[in-house]
Amino acid sequence: MRFIAVLAAAAVIAGPVAAAPQMTPVIVYFEAKSDALVPSAQELLDATVAQYRQHGPGMVILAGHADPHEGSSTQGVGLSQRRANAVRDYLASQGVPGGVMTTQAFGQSRPAVQVDEPEPANRRVEITFGPGSGW
Repeated sequence: MRFIAVLAAAAVIAGPVAAAPQMTPVIVYFEAKSDALVPSAQELLDATVAQYRQHGPGMVILAGHADPHEGSSTQGVGLSQRRANAVRDYLASQGVPGGVMTTQAFGQSRPAVQVDEPEPANRRVEITFGPGSGW
């Protein structure tokens, strides 16, 4: 009983805990059947690096995706992995530690948009910030 009272008193003294700021995912788009970063993607990644530096270290998750029209499902997984690797390599070249980045390859299994024709929104890497990121 005494332990519970001490915890309650500590909560009153410390006040409410501020929630960590949340950053929405950053999405980098690619040309069809390509894993090369376009200049606009580099600008977006530069801004992402600046925010990473501002908010402090933490986990960065890079999820690569492919359009269903970019080959077989096996080819899509390979392409989405190369896209995630390209983003990882660029972020690392700008000072984000490699040890905090994780890549994932989803291929064509998680399209952003369902259409019968190639869709640029499906050719992407989604950057999210995981536990410990401060975001």
